[in-house]
Amino acid sequence: MDYFTKTREELITICKENNIKGYSSKKKDDIIKLLSTISDDTEDTEEKEDNHTRTNHKFTFIDLFCGIGGFHQALKNIDGECVFACDIDDNCRIIYEKNYGIKPKSDITKIKIDEIPYFDVLCGGFPCQPFSKAGFQKGFDDDRGNLFFNVCNIIKTHMPKYLLLENVRNLATHDEGNTWKVIYESIDTLGYYTYEMPVILNTLHFNIPQNRERVIIMCKRKDLGELQTLPIIPKNPKHNLTRYIKDFLCDKKDTEKYLINGKMKDIEIIWDIFIKLLIENKIDIPKFPIWTDWWDNIYEDDDTFYIKYKSWIDKNRDFYNNNKAILEDWLITSRTNKNWFGSVRKFEWQAGNLLDNDSMNNVLWSARGSGIRVKRCDYIPTLVAMAMIPVYGPESRKLSPRELLRLQSFPDTFQYNEKNIYKQVGNSVNVRMIERCARFLIDNEELL
Repeated sequence: MDYFTKTREELITICKENNIKGYSSKKKDDIIKLLSTISDDTEDTEEKEDNHTRTNHKFTFIDLFCGIGGFHQALKNIDGECVFACDIDDNCRIIYEKNYGIKPKSDITKIKIDEIPYFDVLCGGFPCQPFSKAGFQKGFDDDRGNLFFNVCNIIKTHMPKYLLLENVRNLATHDEGNTWKVIYESIDTLGYYTYEMPVILNTLHFNIPQNRERVIIMCKRKDLGELQTLPIIPKNPKHNLTRYIKDFLCDKKDTEKYLINGKMKDIEIIWDIFIKLLIENKIDIPKFPIWTDWWDNIYEDDDTFYIKYKSWIDKNRDFYNNNKAILEDWLITSRTNKNWFGSVRKFEWQAGNLLDNDSMNNVLWSARGSGIRVKRCDYIPTLVAMAMIPVYGPESRKLSPRELLRLQSFPDTFQYNEKNIYKQVGNSVNVRMIERCARFLIDNEELL
């Protein structure tokens, strides 16, 4: 288009029609330069789209920070073809190649961006540790947090049609919302629409019995039109579950090697006796975390820990003193067990009211750094890349890798290495969640 024949007002109109910003204070010549730059980018993108190798698939995609392939599986399910993948973890790359026939590149910071083949969709779960509550929440001050800007450089060079990114729930509020503001403005400046507020979804929304909240970033190149309007996202998705943990279990003959023993078995027995003591004596189980080390332990009032957690500690002491006649023998006996020390002496009941038939054998529990956490057997807590494998009480065993893969929506044909899979599956995206988001973004299907 010959911009030089246009008036300044006509050029401003063109800017508005093409969602181009930054023209308001510019003179006519500067607006022409701005429009020429945008035109060059558009022509380059169109040329890439015309010249790229045609595929029999509906679209092509690249898989950044690919892990074991959650994004790959999701986009493959809707006829996408992966043309490039990368991940810095050697073990993940081995599993990825084993399942998908593509050998991922390693360090994203060392990739030659212009050598990445043409692709329609960029997807990836850029490292979440800098923003996670389970990490140190350093955000962009962490080298891994800055990898988001490496993603931006790839986007700027290739200008794909769609972006689909995932991160932890805490990204939405990290640094009082400033982290999200930087991400949103970066995406907007690159020429993409995305939702102004973080889209927070839970695997429970998709009838998967795992309480896993994630920020999903769905973006569409501006020349392709605006994004669909988001549906109303339910705040309590667990009420709509029709599938539960029991629906994802393997046959018992395939899970015998995951039976708990040693320390884990002792923990189960000790806390089971505690639960039964409460039931027999009609004692309500505390809603606050139980810290047995503080029941009869007297610390100086100026003790730093006591000052910080005074409310919980005082509640624990009151609970014990009120029920000492019933609990003292249990406490003394439990402390003689060499396996009952450290954080396992803490106990957090998150399974609602105590029922007459309750025990450690009809709940789901896990040994965490903060203590033993107990829930009902309807859905599992968020899978994480740490050694906190849920124990399925009815069978007194850890959930198996295959079961956790099912809870992340991977098919049973997925191959894995037993040594690393618990960490890998905890780091993975949920396939079903990503697939539904991709259908919503690319095919304009319903999200929920």
